[in-house]
Amino acid sequence: MSYLDVPRLHFAGTFIAKPSTVNNTASNFEPTVTNPFPSWNPNGNHFWQFLNCTVKSALDENGAVSGDAIINAKVESTDNPVPAKLVDLDTEQQMVSQIFGLQLRVAIDDGEYFQGDFRPVNFNDIFVRATTNPKPDSMFSAYFQSVLDNVVWNYIQSPLLQKLQSITPNTLSIKFVVDGYNDDSTSPQFNQGRIVGTIGPAFDGEPPNFVVGRALRPAGANSPLSFGYAKVDKNRQKVIVDLGNSIQTTAPQGPPPNLGALQVAVVPPSGSPSILGEYNYSQETYLTNAGIQEFDATPYQISLLASTPLGILQPIPGNTPVVVLGEGANCTYINATQIVYRMNPGEVAEVELFAMQFGEPAGGQEIALELNGNLLQPAPISAAPPFSPQPPLPPVPTAMVPVATPASALTFPPSVTTGPDGRATFQMYAYDPGNPRQFIDGQVYNVSFTWAKDNDPSFPPDSNGALSVLVFDTFQGPATWASVAPFLLQYAKLYPFMDSLFKPGGLGDPKTYQQNIQAFEAVLTYPITDPRYMPVTRDMSRDKRNVLLAWLAAGAPI
Repeated sequence: MSYLDVPRLHFAGTFIAKPSTVNNTASNFEPTVTNPFPSWNPNGNHFWQFLNCTVKSALDENGAVSGDAIINAKVESTDNPVPAKLVDLDTEQQMVSQIFGLQLRVAIDDGEYFQGDFRPVNFNDIFVRATTNPKPDSMFSAYFQSVLDNVVWNYIQSPLLQKLQSITPNTLSIKFVVDGYNDDSTSPQFNQGRIVGTIGPAFDGEPPNFVVGRALRPAGANSPLSFGYAKVDKNRQKVIVDLGNSIQTTAPQGPPPNLGALQVAVVPPSGSPSILGEYNYSQETYLTNAGIQEFDATPYQISLLASTPLGILQPIPGNTPVVVLGEGANCTYINATQIVYRMNPGEVAEVELFAMQFGEPAGGQEIALELNGNLLQPAPISAAPPFSPQPPLPPVPTAMVPVATPASALTFPPSVTTGPDGRATFQMYAYDPGNPRQFIDGQVYNVSFTWAKDNDPSFPPDSNGALSVLVFDTFQGPATWASVAPFLLQYAKLYPFMDSLFKPGGLGDPKTYQQNIQAFEAVLTYPITDPRYMPVTRDMSRDKRNVLLAWLAAGAPI
């Protein structure tokens, strides 16, 4: 079961994200750059929060729920113990940003609510959604799918919540779509965007970050739709379709363009499609059900879907309908239960893949694994003059920072085969990259997982389907200020908000540490999932952390 099952609730509102942007530019890491290029939000604190979100609709096994107090309930981040954090993996991999330390509460009132801990996950399926008047970040849309762990239920009277609690009391499935983010610092809505989402049941053993179901793919680059997902509920005789992150808008947070009718259908290789119904893509409906809609299916249609693709048709008067979103010919789908990894030399990471065909686990399938940097953003290195201009300007490229090299720093088998449950596991081994990026710690890699049966050129799989791995460098040095100063001075420069908390000296002054030894030791030893973890960017290696903690334990001597 998942957020596509029942009982479930849908919410909508606003999110707040305040990432720092100084560390977005690779050349800012250079020690000789003393006046870094700030980009659009240099003083960001990385906070992630929900704002004015409420439950808009809910469903149980009988359909839409009415008269239940869950409707209009608040969906809010508790900011406990502090606000959650939004973090990139690396300056050269900013397309798998993760949320850490989010605790979410759905509250009918102060006494009746449930809350849970959002398991850290990266966003997925980012695409250009706004077709007119887009600005750098406002044009994009993406989704986060994960689970709420450690769920607590308090004085539950809502019939829908009682059903949800009875099914999965400890863990819930959640997905939310974010779009229309405002990065204009002169706007009253600066750092805000639109969010819609869904919460439903979850069970142990399910993938936390994707549905065991059907993956709907664009029919080529000119398709008006981006990736969508679906699930066949045989017991309820329903097909549940999620196009929440699929349909473009005419402006950031605006309504969709006129695409004519969109029909959900069973689409055989030959012969006429079997229409399940028309998908309502209006803005009002999107804000009510987060883009998720159910369609009745006959027993015959359910049986067809056991061996036939599902698709979204766009009827054209006088012509054959066009399949604008659909499954590949083999109705296959593969994903990984964790996408982002941070590793130190000597560490081993376990990776799990899950292959599906016709929405069911696909056993005995060989999955090829390959090391590359295809999804990374290798950045230009700027010229390094003895001083920086005022105000700072974007870097002037002189060379490219290397990525995905050396290959010897991350190893794994060339392929893996799924078991009867559709799952396959393999291990990645991390070694010292040898500081190939010099002023940027470690190296970033992609690990692609490809399945020959899943490669239909008419409906190609998502090109972003790969792991992203940051492997830190080995670091050695005595527990002295001379050892820790270079990377602490870099943090002081790259994260102005963090530095401002310790003025007048800031993070580049050893006296700051001498006066706050216990506080620094605390934030440096929290679990990485804790919102208080420091550095907030989670890009300090194990070795540097150990040397820094040893220096603090010695009293932070100068």
